[in-house]
Amino acid sequence: MTESFFSDFGLLWYLEELKKEEFWKFKELLKQEPLQLGLKPIPWTELKKASREDLAKLLDKHYPGKQAWDVTLNLFLQINRHDLWTKAQEEIRNKPSPYRNHMKEKFRLIWEKETCLPVPNDFYKETIKHEYENLHAAYRASQAEESSPTVVLQGPEGIGKTTLLRKVMLEWAEGNLWKDRFTFIFFLNGCEMNMITETSLVELISRDLPLSSEPVEDILSQPERILFIMDGFEELKFDLELSTPLCNDQRQRQPMQIILSSLLQRKMLPESSLLIALGTEGMRKNYCLLQHPKYITLPGFSEHERKLYFYHFFRERNKALKAFSFVRGNIPLFVFCHNPLVCWLVCTCMKWQLEKGEDLEIVSESTTSLYTSFFISVFQSRNETCPPKHSRTRLKGLCTLAAMGIWTRMFVFCHEDLRRNGISESDTLMWMGMRILQRSGEYFTFTHMCLQEFCAAMFYVLKQPKDSPNPAIGSVTQLVTAGVSQVQSPLSRMITFLFAFSTEKITNLLETSFGFLLSKELKQEITQCLKSLSQCDPNQVAVNFQELFSGLFETHEKGFVAQVMDFFEEVNIYIGNTEDLVISAFCLKHCQNLRTLHLCIENVFSDDSGSIINEKLSFWQDFCSVFTTNENFQMLDLDNCKFSEASLAILCKALAQPVCKLQKFVYNFASDFGSSPALHKAILHNPHLKHLNLHGSSLSHVDVRQLCEMLKHPTCSIEELMLGMCDITAEACEEIASVLVCNKKLKLLSLAENPLRNEGMLMLCDALKHPDCVLETLLLMCCCLTSVACDYISQALLCNKSLSFLDLESNFLKDDGVASLCEALKHPNCHIEQLWLADCSLTSLCCKNLSDVLVCNEKLKILKLGSNDIQDAGVKQLCEALKHPDCKVEHLGLDMCQLTTACCEALASALTVCKSLKSLNLHWISLDRDGAVVLCEALNHLDCALQQLGLDKSVFDKEIQMLLTAVEEKNPHLTISHLLWINKEYRIRGVLT
Repeated sequence: MTESFFSDFGLLWYLEELKKEEFWKFKELLKQEPLQLGLKPIPWTELKKASREDLAKLLDKHYPGKQAWDVTLNLFLQINRHDLWTKAQEEIRNKPSPYRNHMKEKFRLIWEKETCLPVPNDFYKETIKHEYENLHAAYRASQAEESSPTVVLQGPEGIGKTTLLRKVMLEWAEGNLWKDRFTFIFFLNGCEMNMITETSLVELISRDLPLSSEPVEDILSQPERILFIMDGFEELKFDLELSTPLCNDQRQRQPMQIILSSLLQRKMLPESSLLIALGTEGMRKNYCLLQHPKYITLPGFSEHERKLYFYHFFRERNKALKAFSFVRGNIPLFVFCHNPLVCWLVCTCMKWQLEKGEDLEIVSESTTSLYTSFFISVFQSRNETCPPKHSRTRLKGLCTLAAMGIWTRMFVFCHEDLRRNGISESDTLMWMGMRILQRSGEYFTFTHMCLQEFCAAMFYVLKQPKDSPNPAIGSVTQLVTAGVSQVQSPLSRMITFLFAFSTEKITNLLETSFGFLLSKELKQEITQCLKSLSQCDPNQVAVNFQELFSGLFETHEKGFVAQVMDFFEEVNIYIGNTEDLVISAFCLKHCQNLRTLHLCIENVFSDDSGSIINEKLSFWQDFCSVFTTNENFQMLDLDNCKFSEASLAILCKALAQPVCKLQKFVYNFASDFGSSPALHKAILHNPHLKHLNLHGSSLSHVDVRQLCEMLKHPTCSIEELMLGMCDITAEACEEIASVLVCNKKLKLLSLAENPLRNEGMLMLCDALKHPDCVLETLLLMCCCLTSVACDYISQALLCNKSLSFLDLESNFLKDDGVASLCEALKHPNCHIEQLWLADCSLTSLCCKNLSDVLVCNEKLKILKLGSNDIQDAGVKQLCEALKHPDCKVEHLGLDMCQLTTACCEALASALTVCKSLKSLNLHWISLDRDGAVVLCEALNHLDCALQQLGLDKSVFDKEIQMLLTAVEEKNPHLTISHLLWINKEYRIRGVLT
């Protein structure tokens, strides 16, 4: 009945409160009101004679669920019974829904059975008070109509994200949180989502809805009153990607990956709110999917909270004091204990030691040694009388289960999974008693994912030569390769544990405790795998140095770190926090063969003061020592780095040292170049530094002036200066022009993507005409130049003896401008060898002049005309020039020039005659079969010297693709690719390093 949805009084009670005339008016209005809500009216013949009881039944019959009350409440207002409307609304708010009651029972049980928190509720609430308030504020009731925020709860593994989300769910279900904000909160976790292959949103949220709850349609009709809590992204079997197709149909069945991606990217139910927990790995993989997220970071336990936790855990004051004093006296261990999971591990370990009357002992050099101490303590507490052989069998069963789970992304196990991996009923009870495994209904999980990863890594030291391979578990080589050659590997923490298990210290600790020998082959297998990876083509296999460094740091074995780091000459590293900085500094100090370092550092030196920043600067000083102690170091590439004044000064001091051999310095998107005298000094005083790239750095006129003063100094050795996209205007060109006249070392200058305009070009051309100018390459792509600038350039080309490479791409030069350039290019005094004129608003009219240049100028080797309206007519003229014996051009770019089959005869003729042409770009030519046949015949001709052809084979039909493939097979010297020249152009312009 409808009454059960709404009120203990029921609909009939409300109707009986109406006076006779009010009841009649109610029925009269009921003839029309449903139409306003898109519902069919009740026939008047039934309404007219209905009593109050009959009407309640009619409403329930014709308008099931919430619809009956929507109609009734609207009519109460129309007959001026605001009192009844108010009373009903108050009942809605105060009466717990069946769904809330169901969630309250479910999450109370989870809280009691599955949370590693043997502490009072008041203590826990105090530790999360600040985050709880932030969450409450993030979803204010007043915002329900205007915003649907995505809030991310972030922090490392074990910091308490899942625990907080469970508590939040319980608080809401009990009516203590977001009471007037969210009517429904749905909790989605990774393990449950892994079990669902295909579903719809309606099916997904219906799983937890009790039978007495509202219809799903009614729930989804108010999406602004819905919150989705999502946890366990690290446990998902599938990856969420931007390229995943999205769905907005709530009833359409789709793979779970699409449903989840559609919720995250706001394609499905965009008015709902999201609360997401992301650990370190989850943030790396999924932050790009989130739209305008708000972040709440869990800081872990404060010093005072750590002390209180010990007292609550041990309960006996003497034991708590002894345990806390031991931990407080071990600084690394005390720091580790800010993480609640680690704190629990440490306390559990000491609890077993105290109960056995042993001295407290925890190895805390690394995360792995700490987990090892925990595991040994709990294992010995329940396994003391077990023979070593039996112990190995028990451990092997547990670790095989863990490894199989990690490799197959399985985190929830049934009885059969345990049995298949050699875990008996008694073993299961033992592991549960140790709190390694926990039970939820008929299923089992490891107490925390970190424990499963630890046991999975231990699998590899328990392996024996006689063991049969498990097809579900990868080898050491497969594990290391996957872990350190993927940008976002789900095996990363397992890799860290694995590296530590290869050390003598950890294996000796385990052997002493377990009573049997472990595999000693692990380190050799890891080393050999990393050596092979270092020799791979970086375009095929890219090493993730963050993961590699984490594993190496975990070992704390300097010899091993040095041995591995000697494999690598080029390192690409991201530093996003102090821990990353410490780890990177440790590993790079042992990299004696380092030549090139690509670095992005952010969020490290901001908003700190006092001892914290001093500690960070000390680590940074360690990091920068690499630049002065490594004799092979040549290139530093800083991309989007954020420095403080003090940290930048430390970097510059290292780069300015006489022993620093830096030759190439790339500082893209620098925010502090102009304000750092130390940086200017480093550039000025390093005699080895030849290349400076400041691409994307916003430089004021004052900044440019300071830079130019530095470049004019006699001690400055810069030969290549890249200032692309630096906001340089015509006003600053006078300063740059003075450098071109004074500096006898500067050979290459890029001013691409700066609004120089014709006025700035005039000043630069005056400098180019000066006899002391030695510039060889000038890059002026996208500098707002017109045909007027071409007149200035032409005059400069006639005077300049050194300039051989000129890039004018993406300027509005038009045919008139090129005609002016060609007059200079035909002159014997012009030394241009490369001319880039792509996207310059050219037509076929300019091709006559360009053809004359190809014939007259034997120095011109490269001509790029892509993205111009050259058309077939223009190409035919160029082809006539190509056939001339005096034409020496080697590379010709005609990509995206509106070409068709009509020009293929001319191209084919040129290809068989021109002996100098090595590379031709025809990307985006509209080619039919006849045109393709003509081109292919020319390419197969014995006189064709072409080595590179720019074409995207995939855009043509299968027959043309087969023709082109056959040409490649017949001519091994010929490469056909649509990506011709792109990377090389980017490198020349300083976009790629």
